[in-house]
Amino acid sequence: MDRDPFLRRIERDAALACAVMAIAAALTSAHLSAAAGVAGGGALVWISYRGIKDGIDAAAAAGETGGAARPNAAIGLVKFFTRYAILAAVAYTIVARLGLPPIAVVAGASSLVVAVMLEALRSLRYKSPRHVD
Repeated sequence: MDRDPFLRRIERDAALACAVMAIAAALTSAHLSAAAGVAGGGALVWISYRGIKDGIDAAAAAGETGGAARPNAAIGLVKFFTRYAILAAVAYTIVARLGLPPIAVVAGASSLVVAVMLEALRSLRYKSPRHVD
């Protein structure tokens, strides 16, 4: 479990953004399927984020040990493509089988983008202005 406050804020903000968008969709739509679509999109982006983050953590751990703990390249490729196959299957299920609105799914999947934008704005706010002489 990492303790990077930067990533923790982004993860927290992404969950909050997804929840706010789901609540807004529930309040503005005649059907709850829009809110479920936002939640489904949020789940998709979370699965993708965790896969990427776990891959980077594994690569960093292998680098720290001089490559001794690095998994076999073929196993790494299988894991990579399996993650994306799972994402494709979940996306297909959300949109085609459950019939959730694709726009709502995209809105939920954009929650991570919203969180990164918020973090960028936060970092701009805390930087002191540069004085040019």
